Amino acid sequence: MRYGIEQYDHHGILKTPIWLWLGWAFLTRAWVVFIVAGASRQEGSQILEYVYPNHTMLYFGLIMGLPIVVGMWLVGLRKADSDRVNRCVGYLRWISILVVALQLAHTVYLVNLQHWQFTWTNAVTLVLLCWFAIYLVNSRHVIDSLKTPKKIKTVTDQGHTTNN
Repeated sequence: MRYGIEQYDHHGILKTPIWLWLGWAFLTRAWVVFIVAGASRQEGSQILEYVYPNHTMLYFGLIMGLPIVVGMWLVGLRKADSDRVNRCVGYLRWISILVVALQLAHTVYLVNLQHWQFTWTNAVTLVLLCWFAIYLVNSRHVIDSLKTPKKIKTVTDQGHTTNN
């Protein structure tokens, strides 16, 4: 047995690892800033101006993070008998890799606009995105936790098999 019983939820589905949730939170940082700015009424516009002086970058970040936000929501809705949700969650690993690649390209574009001048924010962003991409590609726990659960076949009294 690869995983302990405590790593499964009450539906019998393998829980997603905490590092995956933290990586998704990093990918959706524009959404986090947007929600924090909306929650702090008077200072909200100042927060947005400070973090995203160019509103186009905020909108671009919101669009890039939207599939991850929807995927995080779907992970919370998973059950053993919800086929459509489980199929959508099965694609979430590849969607996450695609979003990481888009954000990497976007960050490299921003660094290019700054004439390759070093800034800590861009450096940390590039390192974290590269780390998360490697984690998504290599982690067996991520692959197993986002896999669609298999249905169990049971035999009825008449000898018929049913999917559960």
